[in-house]
Amino acid sequence: MKTWIKMVVYMAVGTALFALSILFFLWSVGFMQHAMVASSLLSALIGFSLLSGSLYMFRLSAYIYGVEKSGSKE
Repeated sequence: MKTWIKMVVYMAVGTALFALSILFFLWSVGFMQHAMVASSLLSALIGFSLLSGSLYMFRLSAYIYGVEKSGSKE
């Protein structure tokens, strides 16, 4: 049962990081419209980092789900 809770927590954190990455990408476009190049590039870098983190969390939750499913058959 504890692995199920871990999976849900990882999915929630991954979804939150994904939402934040989209927000930073939108801010990056907004900064570029106002000719704030450095702020736009920094915001895009933060967005890519958050996107990478969210994909890692999704992969981790899928791994935990697979371990839970293979362990429950025994």
